[in-house]
Amino acid sequence: MRKRFYVTAVALGMGIFLLAGCGNNASDKDVPVSSTEAGKGGSAANFDYNVSDYVTLGEYKNLKVRYPVPSVSEEDVEIEVEYLLEENTKYNEISDRAAQNGDYINMDFAGTIDGKEFEGGSAEGFELTLGEEEFIEEFEKNLIGKNPKEEFTFQMTFPEDYDDTVGGKVAEFKVTINTISEVVVPEYNDAFVKEVTDYDTVKEYEEALMEELMTSAMEDAKAMAGDDVLLTAIANAKIDGYPQDLFDECYNSRIQEYQEYADALGMELSEFIGEESELNDEVTDWVNEILVAQAISEKEGLGKINDAFSEDAEAAAVEYGYESLNDFLEDYGEVYVRVNLLRDKIVDFLYENAEVEEVSEEEYYSEDVEGEEDSYEEGVEELSATESLIEDSTE
Repeated sequence: MRKRFYVTAVALGMGIFLLAGCGNNASDKDVPVSSTEAGKGGSAANFDYNVSDYVTLGEYKNLKVRYPVPSVSEEDVEIEVEYLLEENTKYNEISDRAAQNGDYINMDFAGTIDGKEFEGGSAEGFELTLGEEEFIEEFEKNLIGKNPKEEFTFQMTFPEDYDDTVGGKVAEFKVTINTISEVVVPEYNDAFVKEVTDYDTVKEYEEALMEELMTSAMEDAKAMAGDDVLLTAIANAKIDGYPQDLFDECYNSRIQEYQEYADALGMELSEFIGEESELNDEVTDWVNEILVAQAISEKEGLGKINDAFSEDAEAAAVEYGYESLNDFLEDYGEVYVRVNLLRDKIVDFLYENAEVEEVSEEEYYSEDVEGEEDSYEEGVEELSATESLIEDSTE
């Protein structure tokens, strides 16, 4: 199973407010201490406690778990082809004509309503492709026909049902077109495939894509089933408290992660986090997962979290595209890496010792659809104004 490093999934767009409409022989000394003092895990935590003081395991072997049998469609392949074309698209800057649909522009703009700037209504160096409906249509229409370096002002009215902040209001925008570039998308044919991939023909490339996508889908399906069986093992265990040092380490890790998100969105950390009690519950769940994974690992002789880990960590660093273990640890921190390597090991073990039932993806996900829809609706209501005006942009 592919190693996965778990970062809290925060489904937050980072677009501009206005513009789019609606076990090993290596020793611990192999890892310099200095390299563990940065990243999500921070400095090395104190794992010197008896996990049996906190966890009494329940049933964790032969647990029933459902495996969603994956499928890959032609549409999935087409999406990957689009990614390949995007990666090889060229943007040729021009200066001899005005902007037209299909052009890629870089611009500065500043918006005001009743003479006052409004949140998210301004940006510098903002880039978009005209005609792809990334912005409100009326806004984009005012960009057509403008030349590089041209400065201009226009007014537009937000639709009444746009949102509670600017809906129905007239805004004035001062815009500077910094650059205009023609977008040159390569032709998708055998010659292109041979030039940019390891395959000679479109047919060979798409067959390989199908195989790769299926392999990835199977790994993801196995990982989801493994996550499910771990959750069952946690539910079956009796957990009585936790080491305060471990909780503090996990709490600080989560705070650092959320601070990065808050900074990116221009929000205060307290505003981003919300209720402190919810954060504490989230961290407690994470700590409980670590403790149960530790307990299973020690009982099954799979090692302790404080065991040497350089070999596994180096393999994970390579898998995630890092040139060195130190760089990997600087981004994630030793504690974070140790915890997730342990988690991967236990998820694999539990899955291999579970009673696996194969079900269709539709059946697997159907049980959660209603609950997820409710959560989604609640989440949408809580989105900040920074995101409320984003429509179709994938940025």
